[in-house]
Amino acid sequence: MRRRSPKEIDEYKKKWSLYPYNTRYNQSHAKWCIDNGYRIYREPVGSCSPVCHQFKIIVEKDGIKKSGSKIYGRKEIGDAIWDAISYIYINYGKKT
Repeated sequence: MRRRSPKEIDEYKKKWSLYPYNTRYNQSHAKWCIDNGYRIYREPVGSCSPVCHQFKIIVEKDGIKKSGSKIYGRKEIGDAIWDAISYIYINYGKKT
């Protein structure tokens, strides 16, 4: 099986109304958040036996925790965390 190029992946995702290849994950935004004391992680909601299926996003800075109100599934929590990282960087990181 041959590997697809990023252009082929973008065309495939566009066809199926998916996000473009590798645009949501920005390591420089994540580095800025870590360097400035932000911790962004998931927390399970409800019972987790044997596997957790629902999560909330937690943002912690200087010991103060803020919890998101939206509940995400296992497949979408990773992208939601990256979106939160980018949101924090765009709203607070560009000003510094």
